[in-house]
Amino acid sequence: MYFIEKYQKTTPKSGEIALFWLGQAGYIIKNSSGSVLVIDAYLSDLSYRLDGNKRLMMNILEPEDINADVILASHSHTDHLDLDSLPVMMRNGALLICCKKSYEMCKKMGMDMSQIEAVSVGDIRAIKDFRIEAVFCDHGDFAPDAVGFIIETEGCKIYFVGDSAYQAERLSYAANQDIDLLLLPINGEYGNMNERDAAMMAEQVRAKVTIPCHFGTFSRHKGSPYEFETEMKLKAPSCLEYTMTQGEVIFYSKALGMHK
Repeated sequence: MYFIEKYQKTTPKSGEIALFWLGQAGYIIKNSSGSVLVIDAYLSDLSYRLDGNKRLMMNILEPEDINADVILASHSHTDHLDLDSLPVMMRNGALLICCKKSYEMCKKMGMDMSQIEAVSVGDIRAIKDFRIEAVFCDHGDFAPDAVGFIIETEGCKIYFVGDSAYQAERLSYAANQDIDLLLLPINGEYGNMNERDAAMMAEQVRAKVTIPCHFGTFSRHKGSPYEFETEMKLKAPSCLEYTMTQGEVIFYSKALGMHK
């Protein structure tokens, strides 16, 4: 089944969410109401055009294939704030929630600012059955106003760490929120946590399922799922880790945990 057909036909049950991995740090979350939340979707070749980062993992859908209700962009880098794709994804009124620098970049581009809201750490938004809280992340001087997100829907909490180094104390607020799904980078470049750091964070958060991302899209990025799995056995042996395939969908509910 083509990914777009899978995405369109998937209908979670009550109390259940569907999580799709688009590659890099991009995800789609669907709930039982049919509401769609998109996180850091990189669907173009903007990074190659501006920075010379050639895509190695092919794009599995086009921006016009997504009918989003809300879009999150954790920071302003091209593989997280895809300015080539966002205007198309927002064509039907989707709200973009982003950091302050991203907000200013969208404004400079002439986008409809009535559909865009800037958030800082601690800000909370409630949109289309989703509760979204911006939380601390440390992407250093590369993106000082970058944020992570805790997303709640169907009684489930998804912690999208964003591009961040591992700082146990400063990440402790989000880590202590009884997280169901933990989505975190493993590439170890540009200030991000590596496989060992990510395993240590997994042990701190103790989510029901930990899912690695931010690997494989660009040759310039590191990140080995195998090394992460190895580090998880050493640093977080009691935590469930699952590496998604690009284009895969998993389901999660409080009652059943992760299932397919």
